[in-house]
Amino acid sequence: MLEPSGTKKSEKDPEEQNAEKKSCSGFKVLLIYPNFPLANLLLPAGVSIISAVLKKHDIDVRLFDTTLYTDGTATFDDVRTSLLQLKQSKVNTSVAKKLHSPMDDFKKLLDEYQPDLVGVSLLADTFSIGVQYTREAHQRGIPVIAGGVYPTFSPEEVAIEESIDFLCLGEGENTMLDLCKALASGESYEHIPNLWIKQADGNIIKNPLGPLMNMNDLPYADYSLFEKDRFFRPMQGQVLRMLPIELQRGCPYQCTFCEDPSLNVIYRETDQNYHRIKSPQRVIDEIKYFIEKYEVNYVYFNAETFFAMPPKNFQQLAELYTKEIHLPFWIQTRPETITEERVKMLKDMNISNINIGLEHGNEEFRSKVLKRRMSNTRIIGSLKILEEADIPVTVNNIMGYPDETRELIFDTIELNRTVKSATINAYLYNPYKGTELYDVAYKKGYLPEDSDEKIEDISLSTSAFAYFKAILKMPTISREELLGLQKTFVLYAKLPRHEFPRIKIAEQNNAVGKQTFEDLSNEYAEIITGKKNLPAPVLEYLTA
Repeated sequence: MLEPSGTKKSEKDPEEQNAEKKSCSGFKVLLIYPNFPLANLLLPAGVSIISAVLKKHDIDVRLFDTTLYTDGTATFDDVRTSLLQLKQSKVNTSVAKKLHSPMDDFKKLLDEYQPDLVGVSLLADTFSIGVQYTREAHQRGIPVIAGGVYPTFSPEEVAIEESIDFLCLGEGENTMLDLCKALASGESYEHIPNLWIKQADGNIIKNPLGPLMNMNDLPYADYSLFEKDRFFRPMQGQVLRMLPIELQRGCPYQCTFCEDPSLNVIYRETDQNYHRIKSPQRVIDEIKYFIEKYEVNYVYFNAETFFAMPPKNFQQLAELYTKEIHLPFWIQTRPETITEERVKMLKDMNISNINIGLEHGNEEFRSKVLKRRMSNTRIIGSLKILEEADIPVTVNNIMGYPDETRELIFDTIELNRTVKSATINAYLYNPYKGTELYDVAYKKGYLPEDSDEKIEDISLSTSAFAYFKAILKMPTISREELLGLQKTFVLYAKLPRHEFPRIKIAEQNNAVGKQTFEDLSNEYAEIITGKKNLPAPVLEYLTA
């Protein structure tokens, strides 16, 4: 297997390897995966691969996952269903939800397991959830390390949290392993790449980024950490036993709302390329392993842009998958990567669904502000190819960008009306640090003074609405209007144009608006499925 550019794989004799394993034997790590209730039911590859790396060195690993805990209020998928962005599925009844306190279970796990180290993966959205648990570990004197996107791009803010002792910036596999070895042996950890170390005097040791992982050398993700109900995910109204297959890391494109371009920049400064791709044979071997071990019946290729790989790689992957796997699968990619030849190969592979990022319908805005340089004609042509191939398409849209107007949002609506899609997602823009657009919003004063709290301070009961909050305060459009347009986006995109006056009434957040929205939603549901009544959680959300 190829080694990462500029690195040399260290060779250790068997005795040295056995001594290293022995030094870590008995060391216990508790990983925390803070998540919104029943949100993003795809299993996370990050903590699963870290677990596999640690176990390979005889380190014991357990996981505390908050995903299945819910207080009975509307979940993330309930809200998406209410906004007509998701088909109703049986996931709420198929998955064994936990209605009791997650903190009680966490305390019990700490008492029983007595970990030597606690690790938590953090996004900006999940920070306030995660620190509830790191504070409990900290009170017991257990060292805590935080990694993930949020510590990578906002390390100074994360370091303020007293319950966090170490921060991992960038990739975490080698950093976690090296820290565990040092703690287990009593040796110094002050030299470990990617690691920030908080000291008693308030100073922080800030180590530089180390070499990136060779993806072909990673162990298979350890999904045995998760409960069996975490393997289920809704897809087009069905509940499937699905696993993500990490195909790539990073993305070569420059979308200004995404963190990947910034990851490319910080690793380019160390003469490394963050965007890496697994070999086709490695991907196939991995899928075979997961099918046998976890009884997978559906595959998600985990890549920001599926076709951000050399054509020869896709050719080989398609041939191997068609011949040796052939399970249904879904991918996400950019519209300009779609061609008739590629779509034919996807069909032969047994593709079930494809997510396409439109993100905005105005060509000039999309090119200048988002750096997504493609024409509407190209987008329409690509989705026409998928329509003719009878491949269901989910279209992703974002609204509420800095300086966006109602007129610009209707350009996005009009583009959605032009193309055929099975599902439409309409999210509100979130200004995440580390992105180019965050800097734009900050410089223009569009971020409220308490914007960090609004982005991060999401309690367990309201976390399902993280992607449905208008953050920016702009002169071009109000938060209330953005929320109304998000609520009615699918209706505008799918219903006849003569219904627009009624849909505009449905934008309003009052009794008349809510009743009009419910009426229109039932009419839309009747058109699409023949079912008139909305599911109970949806009605509860609409009338709240």
